[in-house]
Amino acid sequence: MDQTDTLDQDSPGSHAITTVNSELDILEPETSIDIQVKSLGVGRSNELNLRIKQNAELPVHSLPPELLLQVICLHMITEFGSLPKGYYRRLISLSGVCAHWYNVIRHSPPLWTWIHASDRSEVIEMALQRSSSHPLDIILRPPVPSDGLLWTVPASLQSIVNAIIPHSNRWRSLDIAVPSQWVAAVIADLGESPPTLEKLSFVDVDTIYCSQEYGLLGGKAPGLKSLKLNGVSVRWDSEILHDLAILDLSWIEFPSTEAILHALSHSPHLENLVVYRCSTLYLATPSSPSIHLPKLLRFEIDFDSPAATENFLQHIERGGRIIFG
Repeated sequence: MDQTDTLDQDSPGSHAITTVNSELDILEPETSIDIQVKSLGVGRSNELNLRIKQNAELPVHSLPPELLLQVICLHMITEFGSLPKGYYRRLISLSGVCAHWYNVIRHSPPLWTWIHASDRSEVIEMALQRSSSHPLDIILRPPVPSDGLLWTVPASLQSIVNAIIPHSNRWRSLDIAVPSQWVAAVIADLGESPPTLEKLSFVDVDTIYCSQEYGLLGGKAPGLKSLKLNGVSVRWDSEILHDLAILDLSWIEFPSTEAILHALSHSPHLENLVVYRCSTLYLATPSSPSIHLPKLLRFEIDFDSPAATENFLQHIERGGRIIFG
């Protein structure tokens, strides 16, 4: 019998010893309970009670709630990493082990902070509720229609966006990858200046050399430290580019090399810089000011032409030294 991952149906009881696609199997084959069941010929309800009793006697159930929570968190991180597709199916399965596990999982907001576009709307609503006031990590990477004829944001993705907007003060990371025809609508829906956003990745899965500049997040995200833009261009004088530690830009057409250099000048603490397969309409001149990036540790610069790459590198200083290609 499969575990049902809907709100408040993950409580222990009839689902205490269940599996989901063979992912969860609490009892080993031929345990003492199996032998008792066979010898006594008990019915289904008594068998369930025997199995619940054995579960309750397992050493893991004697762990304090805070230690059990750490064990569950470690398991979930090891199993899913930063790509939590199927995360809540597994978590809800674990909550069916017994009443102790259910209570720990149900009332531990840090376990409920992932929002993934592959999850059903009721699962997302449950996660938003159970995560309480904790920061949210959101992945919006919906499947792209194979026919390529869908020019508007589908209702399934729109419902997720609508659900997370009231919680924008809790966003910690946003990972977005959508077709070019959805980019403007998604940016408009995201609103302005999420105060706690630390990491943003926005990928246009179609566009090559984007030159259209978007007012992403109203041009402000005061806590942002990591920004990745792939095929999505922004206004290069916007504050969203200020005080970054990581900047990754690809498949973007800059209005000029000076524009991106000026944007970088507002991130003196930049540690990681990637400019991949970008182009520029106008190169910087010899009189254009160089920018100083004293904390730059890693950089990868690859414009569409060697001349543009060299021109860009000649205007960046790292620790008092000019970087040359």
